[in-house]
Amino acid sequence: MGFLRGVPPNTATLTMQAEFGDVYQYWIGPLRVIGVCNVEDIQYIFAHRHIYEKSSSHMDRLRVFLPDSLVSTTGANYKRHATIVLSLFRGAKVLSNLHLIYDCTDKLLDVWRSQADDPSYIHLDMVKDCQNLLLDIFGFIGFDYDLQTLGNDDSSQSNRLKKSLKDYLDVIALALLLPVTIAKIYVKFNSRYRQALNVIREYTDRIIEQEQSKGSETILERKRKCLIASLVGSRQQDEKIELALPEEKRKGLSSKEIFEEILLFLVAGSETTSTALSWFIHLTSKNPRVQAKIKAELGDNRQHYLSIEQLDSLEYLDCVIQEVLRFVPPAISTIRSVTSDDRLPASGAQLYKDDEVIINIYNLTRDKRYWKIDPDLFYPERFQGEDKDHHPFTLIPFGGGHRQCIGQDLARFELKAIIARLMQRVTFGDGGPQNHLKLSHADYNPPESISFSNQLQLLAEVDHLS
Repeated sequence: MGFLRGVPPNTATLTMQAEFGDVYQYWIGPLRVIGVCNVEDIQYIFAHRHIYEKSSSHMDRLRVFLPDSLVSTTGANYKRHATIVLSLFRGAKVLSNLHLIYDCTDKLLDVWRSQADDPSYIHLDMVKDCQNLLLDIFGFIGFDYDLQTLGNDDSSQSNRLKKSLKDYLDVIALALLLPVTIAKIYVKFNSRYRQALNVIREYTDRIIEQEQSKGSETILERKRKCLIASLVGSRQQDEKIELALPEEKRKGLSSKEIFEEILLFLVAGSETTSTALSWFIHLTSKNPRVQAKIKAELGDNRQHYLSIEQLDSLEYLDCVIQEVLRFVPPAISTIRSVTSDDRLPASGAQLYKDDEVIINIYNLTRDKRYWKIDPDLFYPERFQGEDKDHHPFTLIPFGGGHRQCIGQDLARFELKAIIARLMQRVTFGDGGPQNHLKLSHADYNPPESISFSNQLQLLAEVDHLS
């Protein structure tokens, strides 16, 4: 498949489909893996959750790092965790964070201005800044805590958290490629990983302590609308007694489980959305007409905060976000384990118990059978015309079925609010062959022209953390 030669996974899956068809197989040691690339079979897999469960081999790898979190649990254990957190990422609870998102975005704009060595130019790592912005936002949304990740001072305490999360993810990225037993040994003796965990634990302890200081009655009132209150309020009174009970009868979370959920959401609450935001900046810098149409849709709303109703009315911006998620989906695939022998209806492929099925999300976005306008073209207008009524399973950037990404509503809302606010204040432009991005501030007189180093390390994740 070319991985050892540096071939990206999305390129490899396209090559496999072109050579072997919509369903192909390969082995990783004794493990049989089936790649699926057609919408009919994929829709069938998502609809039959009793046969196609979340990948056991993938979850075994995740348990090396997060053995007691939502992402690594199944059955009654998963339901216990899900009951505490899932409802907090839906509906009005997401919409209530609009002004918070605007405030953090404005804070980032202030940071960009303050970092200018020259009145006309500054140079920034856009990926890092997008990560810091989303981490700052989720600190407030999820934990009601100021993580201060948008500060200028690299020697600040907040920089310890940013560095530790990066170290943590770097170690995981390598360990996920190793056999489970070797991965366990690797992280156990990896000092960088242990140090990162210690710093992250310091922050989670502060987050928990701040919430506990509000008193049990206040926590109880906040449980239905705040993630950290729900987590802290679910703490088990006697962990030994709960541990001795059958999983079906356990209630609440242990201290270890609460820590792992906070760690999970620190990572999952920022990484995927920040990647999509980085891609938006990159792609629109190459397509100035797209930015022009967004700004035209904004009309005179160039300064004040948009209301929910005004944000909802931005239909072209919805198309742009859809196109970003199609063109560079945050996850290129998702994996399921086969729990009993089965046959896929469209391809007729015979599957056996314990097979691993990889659903190739990226391949669907590039398949000319499913898109009337060239899928290799970045073209948001497709969702206003020929491709408006595309098959729903050709665009599943957050996965599908019962274990799809629980934070997708929040991610889409964050993206739309952040992009709308940025487009009110700035214009990104392609800086030419030196790979620089330009940004002009329309709210200044005279306008400033600000050049960014385009250090976009834009990577598509192999799978969701949910």
